[in-house]
Amino acid sequence: MPKRKMTPFARFIIVMLFIVPLAYFGASWYNGEDPLNVRQYLGLDQPAKTEEVSVRPDDEVSEADLRQRIGELEQKLQQCQKELDELKGQVDNQ
Repeated sequence: MPKRKMTPFARFIIVMLFIVPLAYFGASWYNGEDPLNVRQYLGLDQPAKTEEVSVRPDDEVSEADLRQRIGELEQKLQQCQKELDELKGQVDNQ
């Protein structure tokens, strides 16, 4: 049986079978994506922490309590809007 050499094109194809996927995963990882969910498997991604809200039955909630809660939320919203406007102003000045 004659000894056959591998052609340069065949070598190129075999090398590309390894390089292209590695380059894709490396570029995805660099851009902040995780194509194989490696972070989840390694435990690097923590589940998002959510705020727990207690819910009372409608019978116990008075109209005054609801109005007070609405007022508090409106004040908090206005404060957040002011902070957002200040931050936007800082970004625009830079």
